[in-house]
Amino acid sequence: MNLGDIVVGVFVALLGLIGLVMAAGALDQEIYVFGLSLVVFAGAFDWALALKIMRQMEAARLEIVAAGEGGHG
Repeated sequence: MNLGDIVVGVFVALLGLIGLVMAAGALDQEIYVFGLSLVVFAGAFDWALALKIMRQMEAARLEIVAAGEGGHG
């Protein structure tokens, strides 16, 4: 996990909130659909980013466990 991932994730989450505000105040169908699309994109992006971070953390954990087991021989 690095700082860049966190910054990008927060920025995209803010874009999702902007999309919610746009959809809530939309007076026409196009802005409503665009706002909801922005929310869906932000949710999917942040979900994928969270999965990426969890996979990196799991790989680091497995590496530590493997290093600990190798020293007991």
